[in-house]
Amino acid sequence: MNITGQIIDETGMPLLGVNVLVEGTKRGAVSDFDGNYEIKASKGEVLVFSSLGFTTQSITISNNTTINVVLAQDSQELEQVVVIGYGTQRKIEVTGAVNSVSAEIISKAPVSDVAESLQGQIAGVNIQASNGRPGEEANIQIRGVGSLSPGSLGPLFVVDGIPFQGNPNIAPEQIESIDILKDGASAAVYGVRAANGVILITTKKGKQGQLKVDYSTYLAVQNITSGVPLMNTNQQLFSDQAVNDADGTVNNTFFLNPNALDFDSDFVGDVQNDNALIQNHNLNISGGVGDLSLNINGSYFDQEGVLINSGFNRLTTRITGQYTKERLKIFTSIGITDELRVQEPFALLEQAVAQRPFQPPISNIQPVNGVVQLGVGTGQPELLSFLTRLLNDEDERRIRSSNIAFSLDYEILKGLTYKVNLGRNNWNFRRNFLRPQYLLFNVQGNFVPGASREDAILQESFIFTQRNTIENSLSYNVDFGNHNLKLLALTSYEQFDSKNLSTGVIGLASNNTPVLGQGQEPINPTGFDITNKLSGLLGRVQYNFDDRYLLSASIRRDGSSNFPTSNRFKVFYGISAGWNVSEEPFFKNANLDFINNLKFRGSIAEVGNQTIAGTNPTPFIPTIESGVNFIFGEAENLAFGQIGRRLVDPNIQWETKISRNVGVDLSMFSNKLNFTADYYLNDRKDLLLEERLPPSTGTSAPRDQSFRSRVVNAGNLTNQGIEIALSYKDQTSYGLKWNIAGTFTRNVNEVTDLNGTSRGFSGGTPVFTVGNVDNTTFLAEGFEAGAFFLLQNEGVIQTEEELQAYQQIVPDARIGDIAYIDQLTVDTNGDGIPDTADGTINDDDRVYAGSGQADFEAGLSLNLEYKGFDFFIQNYFSYGAEVYNGARLSAYINGRHEEQFNQWTPQNPSSNIPARRAGNVSTASTRARSDFFLEDGSYWRIRNITLGYSIPKDALPNFFSSFRVYATSQNPFTFTEYTGFDPEIGGDGIFTRGVDQLTYPVSRRILFGVQLGF
Repeated sequence: MNITGQIIDETGMPLLGVNVLVEGTKRGAVSDFDGNYEIKASKGEVLVFSSLGFTTQSITISNNTTINVVLAQDSQELEQVVVIGYGTQRKIEVTGAVNSVSAEIISKAPVSDVAESLQGQIAGVNIQASNGRPGEEANIQIRGVGSLSPGSLGPLFVVDGIPFQGNPNIAPEQIESIDILKDGASAAVYGVRAANGVILITTKKGKQGQLKVDYSTYLAVQNITSGVPLMNTNQQLFSDQAVNDADGTVNNTFFLNPNALDFDSDFVGDVQNDNALIQNHNLNISGGVGDLSLNINGSYFDQEGVLINSGFNRLTTRITGQYTKERLKIFTSIGITDELRVQEPFALLEQAVAQRPFQPPISNIQPVNGVVQLGVGTGQPELLSFLTRLLNDEDERRIRSSNIAFSLDYEILKGLTYKVNLGRNNWNFRRNFLRPQYLLFNVQGNFVPGASREDAILQESFIFTQRNTIENSLSYNVDFGNHNLKLLALTSYEQFDSKNLSTGVIGLASNNTPVLGQGQEPINPTGFDITNKLSGLLGRVQYNFDDRYLLSASIRRDGSSNFPTSNRFKVFYGISAGWNVSEEPFFKNANLDFINNLKFRGSIAEVGNQTIAGTNPTPFIPTIESGVNFIFGEAENLAFGQIGRRLVDPNIQWETKISRNVGVDLSMFSNKLNFTADYYLNDRKDLLLEERLPPSTGTSAPRDQSFRSRVVNAGNLTNQGIEIALSYKDQTSYGLKWNIAGTFTRNVNEVTDLNGTSRGFSGGTPVFTVGNVDNTTFLAEGFEAGAFFLLQNEGVIQTEEELQAYQQIVPDARIGDIAYIDQLTVDTNGDGIPDTADGTINDDDRVYAGSGQADFEAGLSLNLEYKGFDFFIQNYFSYGAEVYNGARLSAYINGRHEEQFNQWTPQNPSSNIPARRAGNVSTASTRARSDFFLEDGSYWRIRNITLGYSIPKDALPNFFSSFRVYATSQNPFTFTEYTGFDPEIGGDGIFTRGVDQLTYPVSRRILFGVQLGF
């Protein structure tokens, strides 16, 4: 029979596009503009009414042929549980800046590091690949630069309630959700380590009911899609001849290599591994019976590197179990991970760029038992051996880690709960680094010592770490009338122990016996032990009146062994408040039913950072070190000696962040539209830095810079910014479900104090294989951390008149060189403002040239679902960052860049490409302090495109519950004016952020996958 009716909402408005389905069949209908529907069904069958933003309703058909339905708004969006520090809250109760990401979003990207999958998904969280090396962790910054030390930038990770020392590197498939605490008030409950934000990871748990088995797998290929343009053989010979002509020297290429024209080698291409594979397998078993639930997950990830001699694989298993019996709840999680990283040789791309194309390719030069006999065509064996020797190195790094979390909750009285939280994290690292014997003989059969490694070198390094955590807490939750009060009191203790050991041998019986026992000469072992202890007391009050007025206040006292007794303990506080305007009676009476929630939030807090760069766990204590032996007694015997060579500041203390935040949350149209905006201002003071000591302190040592600095509190900085997140989800009358989400972040970072230093603490060296390379980035008052300060170029000197004028400043300048501006650096009238140039070009002429930090960044994603098909596309846009193109600089230094084919010569006098010089590494045109190699690093990247299809359940065999196939392209398109490998340069987050050191490039990936449910 025909069933008809009208579907309306609670206000009486007709609902368009409501799906009406006869349960268990394919028969369905959709309501029209007036909410009317018509469908064929029989008595006893069940009609299911569903629409996005409304609660699904099921009605069994009786004798009536007219069924009218009122759908209630689904409040699930506001009732969603959000994980916060030491507890959970309903979304409507949250007063801090907290963002949640579900497993569905995390699983979209085929990556080993879960952070990569979050890029552009969360406003205020900047995620950049530090490089594209397999298994490498992404660079994460929450609300800007968190410190002035690269080792102190990352957030605190907490997995199932247990803090980690760093990134826990959990397989994405094992994660149920990620909650990010961005503002200080939310993070203040973690006190000393919360200055850079907190990332809370909740792993998957078993669910009550029938045993469920899920298996997923994918296979991907990777490729490098960009690079640095280099000259071919003909261009190289022409360019080399121009250098000889300018210097009046003879070109000896064909004397050294008579067969130079027989080759046109691509060494950069030779060290790349085209179509490198990724494979991933994941098995998840979940179920629960009675009071016990269990989840078991096993995951295997294997990635070949897009550069040869590199790769990463990881095997990880996690078991979580939960037992609930009346007032008792016990939870445990055990994760075991085994990783193997094979790392490419040091500066591999830089060495490849340096090679001349008229040399024979790498495939022609293969050692046999460590001996290489060069064939005809190799003119300069030393240059080529720098690369070919590296390719025989073996650098394997194995990590075995385990993490255990255990918690017990017992409700002593109604609302009063005791909880104990125990955790242990073990992380064990072993590096095996073999540089085999490499004996090279030239075409004449003569041994070439400068191109050889006469003795193999084997080094092994070990790190053993363990972190133990114990927390005890009492919480009380009580309702009285419209009031809700939650109280928390907690004590915590953590101890982190680390043991480091390194040893090795020089000379092996054979390259085929790379074990320490086969060594000929030992390398002195080195080692040190580290212990860090943390203790904390926490109190928190959360108050909720009728879901209208919300208040949260916490105070935490922390102590750390990293600091002297006088500064060991400090109190951190956090206060946040919220006002749900939409819950007010006057708002509900204003007939604004299209607004589901309108909330204003505000917070202020003080949080700390105890992380200190370097390996010394107690930098406030002068240490005595070995290795300085001395002559003793009349017999002049050599005695074991120790000495104190480090100066310390005995009064160092915490880094402190004062965080302020105001925000607004808005949900409209049955929670289809969600909008969040935040403004924050974070002041950071007493930042820990390594202060360079003057030579007069006596701590300088030849070829050893480790004693020339001390850790001090020497910096302040600010971060202020805005964050906007907007999303809308709906479905059409013909069944298309769609969801679009966007984020916008702007952060302004400024160093405000460096303890009297206006500019110093430099870094950002763009190349490694040449000596005396200038730094490019600095800490400077009034500018971003790690800002570029470079000489400003005026272009190429093209005429004799220009040359004569410039030689007044640089007497040895030559026509064809780059000219630099002699900045105003001398104060002649005593007003404190430079008004005159000093007549020379030096580091005082460096000027601010931007930084690797973007002016703003944005993300945009679209998700579509229609009749089993799903489509997802994610975009990421970064604007305003500068990138120092070290790849271009390296190619210029080695005379290999394609632009140099069009260099300035007397025959090409209008060229804006500087003339090459013999020994040009030391010339002004190819020094790293030049802004000639600085480029706009803005880019728009399509991060992910996925198309999938889920086979209908009734078309599957009975033992399948789901079957989905999909194809994904990651990083398929990047739109940028940057001319290097890739504009996404995270680096160390400060000094090398935006410095392209021929970094391992980010690759494009295309994959095919299958997801099965049983």
